[in-house]
Amino acid sequence: MSEINSGVLRRKLARTAAIAAVSVLAVTLAACSGGRGGDTPSEEPGGDAGVTVEKFALVAPENESDFGWNQAGLDGATQAAESLGIEVSLVPDAGWDNTETVLGQVADSGAQFIIAHASGYGVAATSVAQSKNVPILIQDAGENIPGKIAVTKTEAQEGGYLAGIAAAMTTQSNTVGIVVSADDLNWFKMSSGFAEGVHSVDPDIKVLYTSVGPAAYADAAGGKTAAEQLIASGADVIFGMGDGATHGYLQAVEAADGVKYIADIGDVTSGLSNPDVLLTSVLWNYAPTYEAAIKAVEAGTFGQEGYSLTVENGGLSLQETDNLTAEIQAAIDEAMAAIADGSIVPTAAENAEQVNAVIAAKGA
Repeated sequence: MSEINSGVLRRKLARTAAIAAVSVLAVTLAACSGGRGGDTPSEEPGGDAGVTVEKFALVAPENESDFGWNQAGLDGATQAAESLGIEVSLVPDAGWDNTETVLGQVADSGAQFIIAHASGYGVAATSVAQSKNVPILIQDAGENIPGKIAVTKTEAQEGGYLAGIAAAMTTQSNTVGIVVSADDLNWFKMSSGFAEGVHSVDPDIKVLYTSVGPAAYADAAGGKTAAEQLIASGADVIFGMGDGATHGYLQAVEAADGVKYIADIGDVTSGLSNPDVLLTSVLWNYAPTYEAAIKAVEAGTFGQEGYSLTVENGGLSLQETDNLTAEIQAAIDEAMAAIADGSIVPTAAENAEQVNAVIAAKGA
């Protein structure tokens, strides 16, 4: 890895996995030395005021190859570590079967702050935060507990709205498609925002919506089939939300003629043989949230309030590509300003029925 600031900061990414309930998690700590405190001994892990965070960790169910949720979390933690000049341990591929043990062993390794990067990790994380006296950031659902737990949420409908504008100004068939990989709250919110963004440009554009399955996050084959069905129904812009299912969406789009793709959360460019099919991606930037949470741990205010990724704070944005023309970008910039000042408030759907209701309303 390259050195930063003439050798002051160096990082190595650790890779570990939880294999079974009785397995021992091998955590190899990543070094990001120097930035704050150098070789000064740090305090014991905990949620007390005045703790200087020299080492933190992120635990994710899968790895960065999903081009989505896991990629965003791992990248955000790496960026936060580099920005703050502290040590980070990345634990991807932790799965779902042994979460409390994994989080507990990460805490025992010396992490003074942990990011439990999955909405399904909330219960286990709360238990570990209490038993190990370590502050943990959880996702989407749960209660803030001062000194122990803070919840971060994403106003995904705002990013979806921007993507909808880009789709509406790009489609030639007047039909665009949404495909989601699961019954996921963030997918629902992003889908409803997308439909409203499309219809803010032209209420006559048809918006198609389909799902790979109730929990098909990593189903690439199912994602390919679902995207192909949307394309066969006339959609020439596909907005895909999927994690691992994204690989299938990309295959379907690249095999079609004249179809553009909108990704979500991460950058899918490296997964494309023809990058020109990428219209944009709704990027989720977690680095500022992680930095803010670490500073709150040090100030003794962690868990007094939660965090949100929004358009206004830079947590949500559209990836710049050559396919975003000056006209499209101007419309996006105008919408971003309106979302930030509250004059546009995209709908945050909570289920598929609400998404379909927003689609049917056609912006009314």
